[in-house]
Amino acid sequence: SSGGRIRRRLFGSRGKASSDGTSDARTKTFGDEQIADEEFIQGWKRTGEIAAKGKRGRALATFRRSAEIWFYFSSFYIKDAWILKNYNSGIWSKEKFQKERAKLGGQLTQNLLRLGPTFIKLGQIFSTRIDIVPKEYIEQLKLLQDNVPAFSGIRAQEIIESELGKPIDELFDTFNTEPLAAASLGQVHVATKGDETYAVKVQRQFLRELFDVDLGQLKRLAGFVDAIDVTSEGGLMDKNTKRSWVSVYFEMKRLLYEEIDYLKEIENCDRFRNNFEQAKFSHIRAPKTYHDLTTDKVLTMEYVPGIKITDVESIQKAGLDPVDISKKSAESFLEQLCRHGFFHCDPHPGNVAVEKLSNGEAGLIFYDFGMMDEFGPVERKGLVDFFFALYYDADAKDTCDALERLGMLRKGADRMSVEKVGQDFIDRFQDTLKSGNQWEADLSPEEKKKLNRQRRRELGEDFLSLNADSPFIFPPTWTFVLKAFFTLDGIGKTLDPKYDLTRLTQPYLKELLDLKDGNAFQTTLTRVLKRVGWRPVDFDMAITQPRRVAKIESIVTRLDKGELKPRVRAAEVERMIERNKLVQSNIFSAVLSCLFLNSAVTITTLGTNMVGAKPLTKSFFAAAVMFGLRVPYGFFVKLRKLDEYNERFGVAAK
Repeated sequence: SSGGRIRRRLFGSRGKASSDGTSDARTKTFGDEQIADEEFIQGWKRTGEIAAKGKRGRALATFRRSAEIWFYFSSFYIKDAWILKNYNSGIWSKEKFQKERAKLGGQLTQNLLRLGPTFIKLGQIFSTRIDIVPKEYIEQLKLLQDNVPAFSGIRAQEIIESELGKPIDELFDTFNTEPLAAASLGQVHVATKGDETYAVKVQRQFLRELFDVDLGQLKRLAGFVDAIDVTSEGGLMDKNTKRSWVSVYFEMKRLLYEEIDYLKEIENCDRFRNNFEQAKFSHIRAPKTYHDLTTDKVLTMEYVPGIKITDVESIQKAGLDPVDISKKSAESFLEQLCRHGFFHCDPHPGNVAVEKLSNGEAGLIFYDFGMMDEFGPVERKGLVDFFFALYYDADAKDTCDALERLGMLRKGADRMSVEKVGQDFIDRFQDTLKSGNQWEADLSPEEKKKLNRQRRRELGEDFLSLNADSPFIFPPTWTFVLKAFFTLDGIGKTLDPKYDLTRLTQPYLKELLDLKDGNAFQTTLTRVLKRVGWRPVDFDMAITQPRRVAKIESIVTRLDKGELKPRVRAAEVERMIERNKLVQSNIFSAVLSCLFLNSAVTITTLGTNMVGAKPLTKSFFAAAVMFGLRVPYGFFVKLRKLDEYNERFGVAAK
């Protein structure tokens, strides 16, 4: 009807609609290339439709999706390797290398958009990982934060009417079919009724079916990574850290399925708002929610516009201080982690905005509460204890106790090496914190290498012991904590070049005194008594000292009589045994090679009249070659690699 046409065009139009109501003019720009949104959506939309048709449809969709996914990522891997080879061999200049990588990053972003919501989410996660993803790729992956293809506004209207059971005219006075913003899992439309202005979030169709297919692929990939035990020195893949990528997958799966349940999201939003309702957090805002206009696929909230948190120019034009905003964003996240234990897993620039409050100060607006996670009281206490041990007490033992409560240090692990390396880290951390010097992460590659060589000479034995024991564990929940930390760090550095989340944490800890021991007075008193040695545990130690001395005397007496057998861990002997195992393996391979070669020659000498002589001879010769090749590989590759690894830490096993 004419009224319907007027309503649909109320807030303007960007072009003619296609047969299904999709705007032909809505496009994404990558360099000089413009691609229609519908081109991105069509492929994974089709996969979801097929998967929704039952068991056979899901099997077909899985096969089709597997081929698509592995084709995209294998081609990306080959192209990236080719670019690196050309640069490392000196064929390309640095400018050419960066240009080609940026171009490949644009292709990767396009492919993630074509693969759909699951992989857009994956791209959003990696777009914040400046520690492991090259900057040329990050610049392109950032487009996934708030530049996701939108689907038809007419289709969104149909979904709303189906979910809420009423025509759009009865639900709202006006409804803008042009989306305000599009995200990986849905898009937002502005609607009004009376004096109220709403932001209506509509979920994409066939998301659950698409997740069922895609997450199966990611589970196989996680299992593959666990099977080959991918490790590297430094970061999350370090050899001294045990991790289960399958566990990370299950954590991600849980959060993704929760994120497409808008009834869960509206609860999260209400809980988040209630957590920050104190007067001192009046600058933090979450939109009001409307439960009567919400289902598991449609979410209606208050429309709260704001300035994108990384738009420094607009922030300054509004008369706001970017440095103050960076500090407030950091404190809000620390409050979520340490006090509430309920935190936003996805605070990227598209989900956090800035507004000017009535007092002229900056306020923060949080959106999208689908991906939220929480800590229990034990983990919260462990996190607070860790911060205090690291920042104020500078005590390696207390730090390790806190890590054990957080589930990040394996119980029963050899604490001697952990605490020794930990104390070295804490001492360097405290020196940098007090002096205001650069953190090691900000040093040049040459300076980092120099420091690493010095540290390995001093603590080589302890580093090797850590790598052998793998005392650290990486809990899956921390994947999303670190993701949020890295995202906030990127936002902070955009707002303030001198932004340092580590230094911002120290003054904030004063507000957490009440969480450490129950109340601020108890924490302060305990810290004072610890310094002067007047704690209950200190009095207990003094009173029971005679009994402890008697126990030590008893143990020494039994040792003298030979009743006890001390168990000593000799790191040098362990390294020698490890090296000897490799040598013995090579000798065994050489013996087997000679045995198979001798057998093959013997059969050849006896003649080929024996039944099965030819295939048997070929098999023996093949086995001789196979085991023979293992000998030089073992001596010149594996053994040399082990010796070089030990030498890097200032020790050698000869």
